Amino acid sequence: MYKDDPVSRLPADNRRPGLRAVWLLVLVGWLLLGVLGSLVVQREFESEVDARADRLLGTVDYALSSREAELARIARILALDERVRETLSQARAMVELEGGGGGEDGAAQLRRELARAVTPIATELIHGQDRVMQFHLGPEAISFLRLHAPERFGDELATLRPLLAEVYRNGRGAMGFEVGRVFSGFRAVEPVWAPNPGGSSGGSSQVIGTVEVGTGVTPVDNYLNESLGARATLLLPAEIAAENIWADMREKRHIAPVGRGDYYLDGPKVDDVGLAAALRQLEGEPPARWRFSADGREWLAVSRPVPILTQESQTPAQLVAVEPVTDLYAAMRGRMAALVAAVVVAFLLTSVGLWLLSRWQRTRWMVVIDRAEAERDALFELSPQPLELTDMQGRSLLANDAFRRTFGVAEPIDGRGWPARGLGGLQLEAFERAIARGERWNGALRLPALQGGSGWFRVQVVPIADESGRPARLWWFFHDVDRERRAAAVAQAERDRLDAFLAASPAVIYTFRADRPDRLDYVSANIGEILGYTPDALIDGPDWWEQTLHPDDRERALQEGDFTRWQGDRKRSRYRLLRPDGSPLWVTDHARLLRDVEGRPERIVGALIDSRETVALEARLAES
Repeated sequence: MYKDDPVSRLPADNRRPGLRAVWLLVLVGWLLLGVLGSLVVQREFESEVDARADRLLGTVDYALSSREAELARIARILALDERVRETLSQARAMVELEGGGGGEDGAAQLRRELARAVTPIATELIHGQDRVMQFHLGPEAISFLRLHAPERFGDELATLRPLLAEVYRNGRGAMGFEVGRVFSGFRAVEPVWAPNPGGSSGGSSQVIGTVEVGTGVTPVDNYLNESLGARATLLLPAEIAAENIWADMREKRHIAPVGRGDYYLDGPKVDDVGLAAALRQLEGEPPARWRFSADGREWLAVSRPVPILTQESQTPAQLVAVEPVTDLYAAMRGRMAALVAAVVVAFLLTSVGLWLLSRWQRTRWMVVIDRAEAERDALFELSPQPLELTDMQGRSLLANDAFRRTFGVAEPIDGRGWPARGLGGLQLEAFERAIARGERWNGALRLPALQGGSGWFRVQVVPIADESGRPARLWWFFHDVDRERRAAAVAQAERDRLDAFLAASPAVIYTFRADRPDRLDYVSANIGEILGYTPDALIDGPDWWEQTLHPDDRERALQEGDFTRWQGDRKRSRYRLLRPDGSPLWVTDHARLLRDVEGRPERIVGALIDSRETVALEARLAES
């Protein structure tokens, strides 16, 4: 009946027409449109964010350049004022006459006159912005409005002010960013020429001093906040800030390290959530632009390098600006939600349209497979028993893995009829009568197994009708009866071997549940030889162990039997048990507690060993 030939395949599936393929194409099409639409929305969002970053950088550049131009304009106006030129021309001679430094009474009087002269001009030009103004008398950078404080600056002040040295050297105004001992920021310096006796600056050839106007990052921060709602701060390279700015000034002006300590925060204390979050994210040099979330809002950050006028390092400072972009994210999410809703609605409308079309055409909405194929698929998925599908002549069409593992590959019958499948006599007549009427047939057949020999199988045959209602195919279900008997016999033989092994052991093996210590689950048969009890009597009787303990050993044995006190879930105890005739027997009890996967006590397994000889030997040793 069976041999190693390929199995014939089923004929083409009998399918009734439907619109599943069209519906799947529509589904894939709308999904692709949704994905493409989301990519377009994402690209538009990225473009808008880039445009917002470009606008923020452009505004930062404009704020810096406009502030530099304002500083240069203020310094130029003050340098050309005749009262400033006249006062500085007298101040230099007065300071030299009084011994340098800030001068004494005469220089102090000139400083007061200079302050009265420039205060109206400075007040009108500065407009309350964070700007500072200084007048210097020479390339040594001696400040005229403040004392020189040589005890702090020493003789190195001129070397710390390359901007002043450049103005005195070239006789032209200069602009740049400097880091000083006290103040770091943007500075504009203009030369002050000696007054011209003729009343005009033409012909003056001597620079008697300089006017310096400077500012920090506060005006830039104010301008960004007013124009864009953005905030800004300035970061100094750590090595330059630590070397040039005095420690007490760093503490007073909140100049503190940020990130990994590569930069120091220079400027007012940060009081903006987005700016503070951006500084916390810095690791090393700030990127040109980045996005982040903080305090439930979305932010955009940019950085712009600011060159420092210094002779020691070319590392620039960094101006970091942060702008909220929550509106862009909200707009993107809104567009995404609208796109998803549109795709879902379009897909539902298309599905409804296809369903109405199927109703109008009187076709199936989905492809329907005939009953034979549906039942075959279900049986193949759910049944672990051998299955075979044949035609009405007994030719094999399909078999599952369990069938091939049991019988091998089916052989075509080639006209030999049903006797080739083990059917004959009255059984064959009943089989042919049942399948002709489309009824199920049940019977027992002796069939050759793949492992050799033959065995009995309980067989059920189910006819499958075609569209006309006539039987067209047969499902065969095989159940190995011999395998069940063999498995039961093997299990019983294993139990018998285990009982024989335990009976031959000098130790009595027992086990009981941890929650029922008064009732045994198992005890080996050799307990009859050692203690004189039958296993059935001990298993059926409760509290067997406590009742058989010797009175003198009961209290100690019960305490040692409490597994909650065992070390390492094991115990070793020696005590006496009473036989049915009342005679005592010394035993050594070895037991172990078994736990479940969650660590809870589950079962105790132990062994009782006859210790009469051991106790007697120990007694003789004690006497000797």
